Amino acid sequence: MSWPTNIPPEIEFGFDPTSPDAPGAGDGLPLIKHNVYDCIELCGDNHQAGLLLFKMMFFCRKATILIDGKRWYVRSRESLCLETRLTRHQYDRALSGLKVNGFVETRRLPMCKIHIIGNFTAFRVTMDVISGLKKVRNLRGPVAPKKVAI
Repeated sequence: MSWPTNIPPEIEFGFDPTSPDAPGAGDGLPLIKHNVYDCIELCGDNHQAGLLLFKMMFFCRKATILIDGKRWYVRSRESLCLETRLTRHQYDRALSGLKVNGFVETRRLPMCKIHIIGNFTAFRVTMDVISGLKKVRNLRGPVAPKKVAI
C-alpha cells in the first residue's frame, strides 16, 4: 500500500476539534503510519493493551459525538471485547493500563445522551499516543533485508 503524497493538513498534522472550522468527523488525531505491533510496543509489550489501543485509535478517527467541546467515541464493552477477542477481565486490565499511562480518556455519557445512545462509556485517545508512536517508529530505524544463502 502506498501512502498518499498530498495529504490535507488537518489529517497530517491534526486539528482542533473545538474550532468552528473543524471537519465534521474525527477527534483531531493526526495520521501516522503505524500498526498493531507499534501499539503493543508502546504499551510495554502488553499485547492486550496494545490491541485495545489500536482498535480505539481506529474508532476514534470516526468520532462524531461532541461532549464538552471534545469528540468522543461510544462503544459498549461487549462490542469492544468481541472486536479484540479479549475477555472482560483482560479488557478491564488493558483499559486501566491505558488510562494510567495517559493514552486513553474515558467518561460516562451525560444523561441527555443516554436515552439516544445507551448507557455506555465514551472514550477518546490522547495526543500522547501519537508522540509515543512516533518515538517507537523512530527508534526502530530501517529494517535491513536478510541475506539469502544460495
